[in-house]
Amino acid sequence: MFLCNIGKGLDYLYKLSGALAALCLVSMALCVVTSIVSRLVGVYVPGLTEIAGFLMAAANCLALAYTFRGKAHIQVTLFIEKMGVRKQQWWALFALLVTSVVSVYLAYYMCRLVYFSWQYGDVSGGSVAILMWIPQSVVSLGCIFFAVSVVHSFFECLWFTVTGREVSPLMRQETEEVV
Repeated sequence: MFLCNIGKGLDYLYKLSGALAALCLVSMALCVVTSIVSRLVGVYVPGLTEIAGFLMAAANCLALAYTFRGKAHIQVTLFIEKMGVRKQQWWALFALLVTSVVSVYLAYYMCRLVYFSWQYGDVSGGSVAILMWIPQSVVSLGCIFFAVSVVHSFFECLWFTVTGREVSPLMRQETEEVV
């Protein structure tokens, strides 16, 4: 029961992350449209291109957790799908373990980057001096959400494998849709 509540809370976190990514995309589109319209009327609005770039980076990283848990990331299953369900689970577990290590490493170093940018007072080189730790912190938050989603998937796959459930983690989405 407790683990189900944690899973539901994490799923809410992933949906929130996806919603924030969508908000960044809408904001980026508004920046681009504002930039185009302002040029047409002969008014220069500084920093719109730079802010749109920061919003694109934020949207990409914030969307990682939502798309990963939604099975929207590309999975190369050519080799694994030829195996039995039990071997698929063990290989998926191994792949999730490696991905967990890499994603936690990425999140850690993104947080370090934010800290050093804040400590040294780094500013962007565009027409508007933006403190770099502000957009970097949103990107690192997306990386943290992604790392949490991968580790969550690893423990979920571990649970399926240890309990002997016949549900392949690679086919999880199709199984859930049928039920």
